[in-house]
Amino acid sequence: MPASWPEDVLKLSRSVEPDIPRIRAVLDQLGILNADYEDPADYVASAFVNAAGRGKALAFQAALVKAGLTKSGAHRGPVDIERGLFDRLASLQAFSSSVFTPVDARVAARRMLLASDLVCRIDVDDTHGSGILVAPTLIATAGHVVQDLVEIDEHGVAAATSDSTRQITVTFGDVADLLDGQQPPIRLPGTVAPLATDWLAFYSPPTSHETAGTGFVLDSIEGIDPQLGPWDLAILRLAEAKTVRPMAPSQRLPVRPFQVHVLHHPDDGTGKSLPLLWSTGRVDRRLGKPPLRLLHSANTAGGSSGAPMFDAQFRVIGLHQGGMPPGQGAEDKACNRAVPILRWAPMLTALELPDTPPAVMTVQATDENGSTVTRHVIGRHETQVRIWRSGSPLATPAERLVAVFGQPGLGLRFTKYLVHALVTKIGGAYASIDVANCQSDDAVTFAGKIAGAFAAKTRVRATSGLTTQQREVRNQTAPALAQTLAAIAKHGGVWLVLEGFNRAASRPSAAVIDLVRQLIQDLPRMPGVRLVLVGWQESLPSGFEASAEYLDEPSADDIARTLLPATASPDMLASLRSLIEHKLAEARQSFPAAGPYELAEHARAAVASGDAGALLRALLDVPGSDSR
Repeated sequence: MPASWPEDVLKLSRSVEPDIPRIRAVLDQLGILNADYEDPADYVASAFVNAAGRGKALAFQAALVKAGLTKSGAHRGPVDIERGLFDRLASLQAFSSSVFTPVDARVAARRMLLASDLVCRIDVDDTHGSGILVAPTLIATAGHVVQDLVEIDEHGVAAATSDSTRQITVTFGDVADLLDGQQPPIRLPGTVAPLATDWLAFYSPPTSHETAGTGFVLDSIEGIDPQLGPWDLAILRLAEAKTVRPMAPSQRLPVRPFQVHVLHHPDDGTGKSLPLLWSTGRVDRRLGKPPLRLLHSANTAGGSSGAPMFDAQFRVIGLHQGGMPPGQGAEDKACNRAVPILRWAPMLTALELPDTPPAVMTVQATDENGSTVTRHVIGRHETQVRIWRSGSPLATPAERLVAVFGQPGLGLRFTKYLVHALVTKIGGAYASIDVANCQSDDAVTFAGKIAGAFAAKTRVRATSGLTTQQREVRNQTAPALAQTLAAIAKHGGVWLVLEGFNRAASRPSAAVIDLVRQLIQDLPRMPGVRLVLVGWQESLPSGFEASAEYLDEPSADDIARTLLPATASPDMLASLRSLIEHKLAEARQSFPAAGPYELAEHARAAVASGDAGALLRALLDVPGSDSR
């Protein structure tokens, strides 16, 4: 029996030729599922309802028109299909494009004006490109716009050339506008935004087939790694934060063609820049899975490189790269390339961080009873710097490994709390695993625990347990785990803390050690992954020697700095240091079995309270205040 559809739905379905195979092909193209029905009228009606439920009502109607599936003389006026089903529905024959659909005029205009405030012109000597503000102090543009000002050393590390700030200028607000109704439009000069001395925050070059000239290949993604790029991307750092709010990036890219807008500063054919222009087109192809490049049809020219591309809601989806040389492109065809923002947006948060980490004075830790307690951070400045540095998108593989060595009592187990406190400021996914609980784990089981700590799964096959086990870890288990971690890291980075390697009575299995060692080797292929090894007992692979940190006993000076403000005078620090040394000696007598870090905690507590606390307050000259 046919379903009971509203009369308006049936009226609309009767305007369509009941050619189910061809209708099914249209549905498949739009990604709309539809069940089989014996009655063609029932099938068509259900197709309209399913299209509406997927938010593709207009796209479905337009596709039917293009496929020639509408009946001649069919209803031409507006069809109101149950207001709860369609908020807006134009007549079936009124739409011939599923890409360029109507939008709220004033809302779209306001979004476009807000986006215009974020776009800038970037002048490098006698050439220029376009860019967009993506964070209060960061501008994104194409890497090749600034490539003449970038040097890459033998290790692949990019840096701005000396004195390059004299060669580059960033200008916002270079627009034509109607002022007081005057005609013709007036070009406003714009405002120069000074760049920071270390203006190059990130750089990734184009591939050889993305450069102008005979080497340009429009649809090639050869040599582009899904994790490492290259991305033809430069992130520039401003000297001062802008007050305008950056536009939110798109969280996904449609599979089907979709409308795009490009705001850019193309040249006028003589090399001079034009005021901000607005081009519209569509993205017709995604190159790669996940997409590494996009092909679009918006009109651009020299100077448009680095310009932002927006979707219909003016969410940033990517940066324009370049297009076919003059005369080689076809009208209304996708002859331009762009880099999707999904590949580089996660790094922006870390790039906004200052070079020097904020001092972490206290952390939330867990005591032996499982209760949450507040612990003071005594010393550990080098650890904080290492962790902070590893959070940078520019961090080398060696910087993204922190291996902490030290004797018991020096605060090894405290490391995970310190990492967590800093990751909270940097952003990213954090997990900690005590390998002392993994004595009987094989590599597959341990890989599953790591993935599970991030609420993920990894596809690994059980190893044979024979002499090929190490080879299987290297060729199967470790690569599968690395792929899982790299996928998680796309959304802001991964921080994995593995502790407990130093407990002789509960050493992890050899398979666990092999897997961790292989993860270290794979760090160059996992740019968003940071690995912290606490109590690691093995030697580090070649190239990672600088990743090691050796803990020392907390000194009286370390303890004093937790009690005094950063502005304390040297005399005040010296006076307090003497008092702390006395309290440390007392702590050693009262707690002979305590480790160095625990003794430092006792000494600090003693100084911060009682008569010593009164002396401390006197030193600070803040009677009755909290000494901290």
